Amino acid sequence: MLRIERQGDLALWIVDRPQRRNAMDWATMEAFAQAVEEAARDPTLRVVILTGAEGAFLSGADLYEMALYRTEADGERLGRIVGDALRQLEEAPWISIAAINGPARGGGVEVALACDLRVMAEDADLAFVQVTWALTPGWGGGQRLRRRIGPGRALELLLTARRIGAEEALRLGLVERVAPAGQALAEALALAREILRWDPEAVRAIKALIRDGDRLPFHEALQAERERFARLWAAPAHWVALERFLHRNRRIADPGQSI
Repeated sequence: MLRIERQGDLALWIVDRPQRRNAMDWATMEAFAQAVEEAARDPTLRVVILTGAEGAFLSGADLYEMALYRTEADGERLGRIVGDALRQLEEAPWISIAAINGPARGGGVEVALACDLRVMAEDADLAFVQVTWALTPGWGGGQRLRRRIGPGRALELLLTARRIGAEEALRLGLVERVAPAGQALAEALALAREILRWDPEAVRAIKALIRDGDRLPFHEALQAERERFARLWAAPAHWVALERFLHRNRRIADPGQSI
């Protein structure tokens, strides 16, 4: 099951199947896809944190259930439900953070890579185990991994299925922060609070311009970035921030100014 907790403009999504190390059955995959679709239409949502229950992150698809579905059409369905949801997750205006609180395997790592940011507990590890099942990644993880760390390193991780600890994941650029053991969710919440301090339109624009680098030619991405800057320059939030800065610095320049 997927458990959703809402805290104002932040949502916490918890894959809660600890008996399967939070592997996703069909029902959980459908619930995840529905949650992404509904959240994409929610103008009040600003940050989503995705994690797993009881000391594990995600283990991809539940192979005990998937063993009953053996056709190519079943494989297409399996790839499509979560694969399409992860594309929508990437393109959503809000920020997604994976709190990797324990082992992540196979499709679970693919889900983490589709999030905007990743926080990993120091005692967690990742492994692309698809090759051990005579499979490739099916939810877009191969392409995201290649773009993130390059083709050679991506091949090495995909072809060996070896476990990657938190420090190596940070060094490779697979995660952005490492948290103490048991603190991945707390650190993800702290990161969310940092993001929530800032103007929502600016945050959305920053995510969009980073995404433009993946989907647009360089000169078009530069132009889109310039246009976003100009719109935000004229927006009220920018001028409120600038007036706050000017007022503070005028007081510093004139110590005798009364409050």
